[in-house]
Amino acid sequence: MTAATRRAPGAVLVGASGAQAAVSLVNFGLPAIGPELLDDFDLTLFELGAVLTGGLLGAGVALIGAGVLVDRIGARGSMLAGTALATLGLVVAAGASSKHVLFWALVVFGVGSAVVPIAGTGALFRAYPASRRGWALGVRQTAVPLGGAIAAVLYPTLYALGGASLTLAASAAAVAASGAWFALVLPPEEPHVVPRRGAALGSILRAPGVLTLLAVAACYIVVLQALLAFLVPAVRESGHSELTAAVAYFGVNVAAMAARIAWGSVADRGGGSRRVRTLVEVGVVASMGAVVFAFALHAGPVAVVLAAIVFGLGALGWNALVYVSAGERVDPSLAARSVAVAATVVFVLSGLATPLLGALADAVGWDALWLATALIAGLGAYLAHRLPPQAVEGAS
Repeated sequence: MTAATRRAPGAVLVGASGAQAAVSLVNFGLPAIGPELLDDFDLTLFELGAVLTGGLLGAGVALIGAGVLVDRIGARGSMLAGTALATLGLVVAAGASSKHVLFWALVVFGVGSAVVPIAGTGALFRAYPASRRGWALGVRQTAVPLGGAIAAVLYPTLYALGGASLTLAASAAAVAASGAWFALVLPPEEPHVVPRRGAALGSILRAPGVLTLLAVAACYIVVLQALLAFLVPAVRESGHSELTAAVAYFGVNVAAMAARIAWGSVADRGGGSRRVRTLVEVGVVASMGAVVFAFALHAGPVAVVLAAIVFGLGALGWNALVYVSAGERVDPSLAARSVAVAATVVFVLSGLATPLLGALADAVGWDALWLATALIAGLGAYLAHRLPPQAVEGAS
């Protein structure tokens, strides 16, 4: 038994969730002040999409490298180094006076923060058996919308008090404190030799169902980013109040927290054999929710909030399912690297798709954007249905 498995699973889960929540304050909280950034930095919707996902793009290009770093020097050292770089990026962003400096500083933050999901997921894979992994990863993934929910309340207040400088400086402090804490929770590890990156990547991509799973993740992340990045601008530009937009955004993040635990628990049934079916069901709910939300924007505020919550139950509920499935479809020695590959697809597409979604909304309007996301979610559900059955190890 390794040191990681001797560590109380609950302590590892709390530490991983805390570090992830702090990172998500930025990655999924900035949309709460998207309209303010739009005005203060004179951004187009395309540029706003780029700024809102700068951290995700930086993390996306660094995730596989972060996995190699964790394997070679251990999770604790990697967490300390990554946290230092992420904090530096946010400090620079807090002092930014131009949109270009803001964007690239957020990219640097993302590069540093890439180690957080890799170290956290790897630790949970070692701490929990297959029959509990979906739940455990679901709980950790609730830290993502939890960060967004906290930011939905906190960021507008901080922005009103001190603009982007105070908002991002406070975020830097949160990232530094939580990252250092998680590093201390993790036990020391012996560095070990890992397979060459190319050989490991080839083995992962050849595993049954992995390429299809990555295509499912690609569809679902587009839908997720559309909802998170453009919910607030869409609600406000449809004639609703700032309060309605804030309540809807907060409700979506709360729904996402509940959905990730619930979907993860459902996927754990049968010892983890229900992973594929659950991935299909998530996509169906997201597709239906996108259509309902498009029509609700033309109704009253209560309809907008309720429709956004339904949309969020599907659009924001799938991440843990993809990561668990990615880790379980390969040899156990490659599980963490496989999760890094899946996360790379998710993070890179987050950065690339969001500006394009903003351009689409600029060109054809919000209704067309939400109906397009419904089609993409439906495609993801169809691809998930075509995934081969997954053999899952028994609890150990």
